[in-house]
Amino acid sequence: MEHKFRRLAHCGIVLSCMASASVSLAGHEHDVLGIRTGMTVGEAEALIAGARPGSHKEAVRSHAGKPFGFRYTDTDDPEKRLGKTQVVLGVGSDGRIWFVGQAQNFDVGERPDYATLQKSLLDKYGAPTLPGPAHPPAKYLRIKYGILWSFDAQYRQVPGGPRHFLSQDPCLEAFAGDNYSQTWGTHIIVPRRTGERCGMAISASVSFDAETQRVAAFSVTIADAAALYADPAYGGESRQFVEKQKKIEKEALGGLRIDL
Repeated sequence: MEHKFRRLAHCGIVLSCMASASVSLAGHEHDVLGIRTGMTVGEAEALIAGARPGSHKEAVRSHAGKPFGFRYTDTDDPEKRLGKTQVVLGVGSDGRIWFVGQAQNFDVGERPDYATLQKSLLDKYGAPTLPGPAHPPAKYLRIKYGILWSFDAQYRQVPGGPRHFLSQDPCLEAFAGDNYSQTWGTHIIVPRRTGERCGMAISASVSFDAETQRVAAFSVTIADAAALYADPAYGGESRQFVEKQKKIEKEALGGLRIDL
């Protein structure tokens, strides 16, 4: 297979090298491979065909067994299971995309250094709410770095800083979920649920080669958390979670008495 990563120097680690199809930009300014939340599947697949020609398409289901989108795998594996690159789309009840993620694995000789990938991510998505470490890990440490961008319900980025903790982030729930990547070394995490205070969540995950500290694999995902929360078919778990949290908060402030 002719690898698509040879465009690395021209495209910033293949984050996006294409013009995107038209879509209203209210909360949809960011993209993965030109794919924005709010697009139709047809618009997204036209972009995937250009960036990942020949990818194998399959339907994917949620943890509850509901069909919710598609996975596109660019692979040498005859069984179409393990991918060099993958794209995952989450599709809402209205047929519009609420989630897009991509994963890439690099062969030896193609692996970029961390500074190159980090610059590509910051150039494309701006300063993170929760940045990753400034330097790659020490030799032989097999760890992953995470970089997060959080946006509130009005799609305004949540400012980061030394006093911003993930446990207090409005998109905490949107950064957790289930892995839909079959690309070695990295994950595409699709959230099961989200809170009502999160508008959009962008995350990047970086894996390193233990000997060279160069990037072995990475993924980038965008979740329109507000669209997931409002979706009549897929947002029920999110709304139930928020109602439960409100009851817990009310209970904590209720001054309940116990007669002894």
